[in-house]
Amino acid sequence: MRPTENQLWRMARPLLLPFSWLYGLGVFLRNLGYDSGWAKIHRIPVPVISIGNLSAGGTGKTTLTLSLARLLQNDPYQLSPAVLSRGYRRSSWGYQLVSAGEGSLCGWEQSGDEPQLYARKLTDVPVAVDADRVRGGNFLVKHFAPSVILLDDGFQHRRLHRDLDIVLLNSGGNIQSDHLLPAGLLREPQSSLRRAHLIVLTYFLLGETESERIWRTCAEHFGEHRLLACRNKMLTCTDLRTGEKFPLEDIRGMRLIPFCGIARPESFRKILAEQGAEIPFLIRFQDHHKYGPRDVERLATAYAEERSDYLITTEKDAVKLGGLFEALPILVLEVEIEWLKGLDNLHRELAKLFGSSGEKG
Repeated sequence: MRPTENQLWRMARPLLLPFSWLYGLGVFLRNLGYDSGWAKIHRIPVPVISIGNLSAGGTGKTTLTLSLARLLQNDPYQLSPAVLSRGYRRSSWGYQLVSAGEGSLCGWEQSGDEPQLYARKLTDVPVAVDADRVRGGNFLVKHFAPSVILLDDGFQHRRLHRDLDIVLLNSGGNIQSDHLLPAGLLREPQSSLRRAHLIVLTYFLLGETESERIWRTCAEHFGEHRLLACRNKMLTCTDLRTGEKFPLEDIRGMRLIPFCGIARPESFRKILAEQGAEIPFLIRFQDHHKYGPRDVERLATAYAEERSDYLITTEKDAVKLGGLFEALPILVLEVEIEWLKGLDNLHRELAKLFGSSGEKG
């Protein structure tokens, strides 16, 4: 049997450790430059809230960014947010406006998959991508006058000042024993969490031993006043071809073949199984996978051989499925954030910035 990609990576880890040490030295010197004032931090005229990771992917950042944008739009804040991302793996360069708040203005190839999802799901919220976050933020302020900018995946982008730094940790992960890139998944050492105003434990399970242990450990090191815990919960399913909504109770007992190109594919399978769906297997693609005609054939074969009711995928994957895929019976799972602990900590920090009425304090 041929080793899997993960197995090959684990086998190569000892050889990669020296490169992790070099990477760590670079991270240390870069952070030292900003902490000491050698490297300039730029401010823009509106507050910036960063939603970021300590590790490379797999923490539920996209779902949380969507939830935070909606929270800021509604009572008691009544703000006008904009979303700024770097647009990972996009084909365009420089500043790219993805949405003026009325739907997508470009294809996912030009924006990246996550910004495309923001553009399609957030109404009245401008969305832009730019590797230079300072330039991108200033463009958004100039053209749309938002009252706050949400900086997607911004924890390591220290050139742009942020008024609130939110960092997500996967409560099912093992961050304490992980290594820095490329031998591990960490972009920065755990000590960098001291920079965060809030730490969100995602994929949290109330009462589950490991989740509660991570909560206690983080509370001990960083203070419980800085912690939140949440999980993803199913909202609905939509037929990719027709747009028809499926009530969640209809999923129970269905034979579904899930497929996805996300960092934590097993979390997708688990949430479907918890809803009572029958899952013969999960088809995994590389994170941020670009779907093509060969994938249509693979999915069609799996659907026919397993005599499934539907194929099912994530919203992030669905934005990349072109017309060929509409010939297949595909459901798109929509999820939302369910806050389990510490939501008052988030409201406290937002009140410091905006007060209870949305006015900057």
